[in-house]
Amino acid sequence: MAEGSCPEERPYRSFARIYDELLGRTAFECWLENFGRLVRRHGVSFRTAADIACGTGLAAEFLAGVCERVYAVDGSAEMLEVARAERGRENIVYLLQRFTDLGLPERVDILTCNFDSLNYLLVDGLLVEALKRFADSLVDGGWAIFDMNTRRQLEATAGNPVLVHRLDGAFSVWESSWDAASLTGTVRMTNFLEDCAGRYVRGEEVHAERAYDTGFVAGVLAEAGFCHVEALDAKDLGAVVPDTRRVQFVARKGPAGAFVRPGRLGYPDGCPGAVSG
Repeated sequence: MAEGSCPEERPYRSFARIYDELLGRTAFECWLENFGRLVRRHGVSFRTAADIACGTGLAAEFLAGVCERVYAVDGSAEMLEVARAERGRENIVYLLQRFTDLGLPERVDILTCNFDSLNYLLVDGLLVEALKRFADSLVDGGWAIFDMNTRRQLEATAGNPVLVHRLDGAFSVWESSWDAASLTGTVRMTNFLEDCAGRYVRGEEVHAERAYDTGFVAGVLAEAGFCHVEALDAKDLGAVVPDTRRVQFVARKGPAGAFVRPGRLGYPDGCPGAVSG
């Protein structure tokens, strides 16, 4: 959710009810494949996990099936309400927190943040604080796995200025725009949801995402205390290229004194991104 947005236009209010059917399940299947490949590639093992911006809890539910305890964190009360109702595992702890308020009850072995959630942070300082809190939430040697949309993706979304999605008992109208000055893509979403009396209730939300340079994100991760950082094309987990739509980041927290110097991570957006410390 975009921090500082107007309450009446806050993302994931009415959208929470139709998120899984419209986007969530398909996105989860893509995430699950990449997550499995990355865990095997790096030999990652974990007993505790956190899924930040957990939404309706699909990823948290999967993680709860393979580890002892999962913290499912989101800034939307409506999304957490759906997650609690739909995901039945007893080892999931739900927390209502924003990125910049993140504070887990314990440090965990792995932290995930999926489906371009970090792009909702629209200024550098908020992203810096969020990634610092990611590091603070991990044990030494713990892993952060997250993705972010690129400028290419946000520009392409604005290339379809009006989309209408029809579902059983609902439809959603998306009006998209791109602002090159602020590197921000905006979707003004109007949702019509059928209530128990058969009437359609209208809800409006604004979803704004900021594009960040891959090198900037990698440098922030190094400053936050991650000693191994990789930036990969989420499509195939290969090298990032100019046409990459989504970047998959993999970062490992290092012990004090083992951090990579930020200068080693200052490659420009569009360059291959595997850097180890």
